[in-house]
Amino acid sequence: MSLLKGVSFSPPSDYQTWMFLASALSLIVISIYSVLSVVETIIEEKEQYRHEEIVHLPNFASIASTPERKKAFFNFLEPFVVEANREILEERSQVESFRDYFEENGELSGKRLVLFNVLRESYGLEMVETAGLEDIAELLNRVDVIPASMVLAQAAIESGWGTSRFARQGNNLFGIWCYEPGCGIVPRRRPAGETYEVAAYDTPRDSFLAYIRNLNTSHHYEALRDIRAAHRENGMEVTGKDLAGGLSNYSQERWTYVRKVRGLIASNRLEERSKIR
Repeated sequence: MSLLKGVSFSPPSDYQTWMFLASALSLIVISIYSVLSVVETIIEEKEQYRHEEIVHLPNFASIASTPERKKAFFNFLEPFVVEANREILEERSQVESFRDYFEENGELSGKRLVLFNVLRESYGLEMVETAGLEDIAELLNRVDVIPASMVLAQAAIESGWGTSRFARQGNNLFGIWCYEPGCGIVPRRRPAGETYEVAAYDTPRDSFLAYIRNLNTSHHYEALRDIRAAHRENGMEVTGKDLAGGLSNYSQERWTYVRKVRGLIASNRLEERSKIR
């Protein structure tokens, strides 16, 4: 308020002075508000980071009882599956809303097209200048859940129930390979001439997210995604047993591997966990 002291409104020159000071005061207020907003955002982000729990891989090998070890392994991993599938279903709902809008209006434009392309790119598809129903269907084929039963079975097989060297040292629960030198852990029995490594991750959750992305984007698992899409089209439940039929490219064991996954799902009654349509 001291900035306005002694200002008179009568002469034109004083009026101009008043307008200048009022504008300056407004800019100061806006600047202070902006700074406070940024500070508040930083504080909130720090608080969120402070309370964010970094989950480490438990020592499953220390659990002597086999049934208890299996139960602990499944209970540890299942929340990751539930959370990821919930997020995927939200994205799928968004893509379905794009499809409904297109069917009603004949196009996607503006903000909708931008958001559509952001999702396409995040699922390994090229962006499009104009979207059609085929483009939307192509994205829907990828934006879908992975049943908990199949995830848990593969994690158990690939990580030795969370006790393998790659799980313990690299948080890799799914046997995922990488191909850049130093990107992971070199297998002791890697064949001569091969350069792949078993990928290392900061957390078990990172390994899981990489696995989900792999199944939903890699050309090796088109058959898996087609099985899932057919179930959707026919109003059928997306089960791990059925979806495992698209895993023949996941392992060098091919169809023997598929039978292993299905066998572990059945013997551990995993279809009862986190059923999602």
